[in-house]
Amino acid sequence: MGNDEHSQNVYKRAVERGLDPRAYCDRMEEEFRGVWRQLDVSFDDFIRTTQPRHKVGVTELARRIHANGDVYEGRYEGWYCVGCEAFKQEKDLVDGRCPLHPASVPQWISEKNYFFRLSKYQQPLLDFYAANPDFLQPAFRLNEVRTFVEGGLQDLSISRTSFQWGIPVPDDPKHVMYVWFDALTNYITALGFGNGDNTRMERYWPSVTHLIGKEIVRQHALYWPAFLMSAGLATPKREIAHGWWLMGGAKMSKSIGNVARYQDYVEVFGVDEIGRAHV
Repeated sequence: MGNDEHSQNVYKRAVERGLDPRAYCDRMEEEFRGVWRQLDVSFDDFIRTTQPRHKVGVTELARRIHANGDVYEGRYEGWYCVGCEAFKQEKDLVDGRCPLHPASVPQWISEKNYFFRLSKYQQPLLDFYAANPDFLQPAFRLNEVRTFVEGGLQDLSISRTSFQWGIPVPDDPKHVMYVWFDALTNYITALGFGNGDNTRMERYWPSVTHLIGKEIVRQHALYWPAFLMSAGLATPKREIAHGWWLMGGAKMSKSIGNVARYQDYVEVFGVDEIGRAHV
């Protein structure tokens, strides 16, 4: 289990509550741990992206990618959806708004960033998909990603200077790592990557399956394999992309508030029945 904490949304929520971002994240950790206790869910580890072990791993991954010649400095200009924590092309917007977060207007960002040479990995990614046809399931999701890659890849901004809530870029602390570079690395820092002990990486990483929502397929099935290839690391074995649970005809969203409260169901059916229904 764990919490992904370095995002503008987290920073925004902390400010709204008059809290230091770290204090807000400490509070949220206790809330999540409380949920799992109430549901009788146990776990072996609880990782947070604000922990020193995660920072060490992210820094090591960034250094490896830089050493491979895949990072350069440039200027980024474009639309950024804070809800998605992702840059958006004009064609991705509907009436000037992100289709997944229509309540907020994307921000126009122009700043000096570090870029990852994603374009360099267009053919390696296509070769990887061809050699691993079961990597992303269901199959039509892989077809979507393959079609996108075949259309040509642009290099990816992997740092920000407009705020400081994040992990500093190695040797240039004016920049913080792009939240998706930070968050994706959580999968391997949880296994000890970068901390001098590869025991759990060697034991578990070759067989890992990511279960993800369909709106973050591009980050997981395109950016993440490319980062790992650049760093000389193995990719996860498989990615399974699921659809959305809908409430009122829309995707469940914490920001919108159209969610199902587990407490209501536990009160009626009990913890054991909720767990059995989930399995």
